[in-house]
Amino acid sequence: MAPKVYYSPLMRVPAESDADAQTKISNLGQPLPTPQSVKDVSPNVCLSLVEFKDLLRQFRALDDGITLRMNRSSARSRDTGTSAPPSLLQHHDGRFSSATAMDLGKSTYASYSESVCAGFWRELVDVWMRREDTIRYCVAVNQAALASAPSFSNNPDDRLDLDRASAPLPAQSPSRAESQAEFTERQLRNELAIESIIRRRSLEVFKSRCRAFTPSWNDSVEGQRERTYWEGK
Repeated sequence: MAPKVYYSPLMRVPAESDADAQTKISNLGQPLPTPQSVKDVSPNVCLSLVEFKDLLRQFRALDDGITLRMNRSSARSRDTGTSAPPSLLQHHDGRFSSATAMDLGKSTYASYSESVCAGFWRELVDVWMRREDTIRYCVAVNQAALASAPSFSNNPDDRLDLDRASAPLPAQSPSRAESQAEFTERQLRNELAIESIIRRRSLEVFKSRCRAFTPSWNDSVEGQRERTYWEGK
């Protein structure tokens, strides 16, 4: 005679109420305002992976816009003859006239002034900081939401009860909801790693255009972040 099997539901670990989660999200404060071409960030956007990725797509397009303007500015510099010809040729070739120097500069060299480079650098740093802060804000929002999701005990006896269950858990079980929340949070954290890659790509373009430029920063938190960006981290 087969032994009787009794079903006992998996023990749930008490979760925070939705009100507690909303309070935690409210305590995070308001996120930094996004640029005009980027949608506003909100807790709802943070909790939707599709909307969040669309926001990041718009945000990251700003890097492309800045580097494109740098390339166009470089082309205009060559066309208008504001480039600097190589001094080595000027000093060692007596036939080198101002006209030929201008032609050489226009065809092969382009340089930005200190102020132009400083302006482009400030634009990049502002975008990078606001974008990174937006991602970190959304990570915190998802952590607060995850804390309110019901979870199950890790007690082996409780898991054994589930294995002996005569009926499966409903399709829309809390465990599935929790898995989705964890997945969203993990994806958001991955975006921080992607950020460093995107910054390095834009940084390479900037340094190739402004070889003689070195930014200055202070010892503030923002200054140290700027230094980290400059070092490609």
